[in-house]
Amino acid sequence: METAAIRVGVAPVLAARTMNAEQVTQALLGAPVRILERSPRWARIRMQDGYEGWISGAHLGPDLPLSAEWVTMTDLWVNLRTRPDYRMPVRQTAFVGTKLPLRARRPGWLGVLLPSGPLGWLEEHRSTVHPYEQPATPPSWEQVLETARRFLGVPYLWGGCSPLGLDCSGFVQLIYRLHGIMLPRDADRQAGIGLRVPVGEGERAASLAAGDAIFFRSPEARQRITHVGLILGDGSFIHAAGGDAVRINCVDDAPYGERLVAARRYLCDSVESSV
Repeated sequence: METAAIRVGVAPVLAARTMNAEQVTQALLGAPVRILERSPRWARIRMQDGYEGWISGAHLGPDLPLSAEWVTMTDLWVNLRTRPDYRMPVRQTAFVGTKLPLRARRPGWLGVLLPSGPLGWLEEHRSTVHPYEQPATPPSWEQVLETARRFLGVPYLWGGCSPLGLDCSGFVQLIYRLHGIMLPRDADRQAGIGLRVPVGEGERAASLAAGDAIFFRSPEARQRITHVGLILGDGSFIHAAGGDAVRINCVDDAPYGERLVAARRYLCDSVESSV
């Protein structure tokens, strides 16, 4: 099957092959994708998390080569410059979680290979250097929530997966992915993995722990999960609120308390389905 890499900082992945279609998710610079179908200007792709959609052919570049060392961006966004000098112009902007092969070093600078071909240079302290398949150290809930708070105020964007804009499930997926835990893209599927946590009457306060994902039903359909957030451990949760931004609310705030239907814990030895 044909493969490719994303060649722009953030590429919209759409429900159909038109720029007027719904954005279903996003792909970051350098992300590997599988090409399922091609047309003259579009490609239907499958991403690493299994999500599928249409992307402009102009946003696809050649596969990135294997490398002994890779660079993952840790700042929310990073300017990749034409030379290792902060006075140089920006060749591209990369966002947190972007992973690119290391090709050169200068004092305080790293040169990474871009899918478009040339090197981009970034300040070393804005990233981490690691082997491509470095085993992830299981995070603590404190680390997960510290990362989540970095996104406070990021505007809501349907299908968003970057600091330019996030939706609720994109936010939760991104936070855990930055700590080496890959979750499904959509809230209803996120609710199908991990350790089930009771949220019935009288159980909520005793059972919910910091870092747990909590899920809310649609106001129209009692069994349909449409929203997700992360428990902060003090009766509040952090989430990408539709039409607003990443913010903090109390679990019992209206309308959230009456729509809470499920909770899952991912910070355990297994994220196998317990449904």
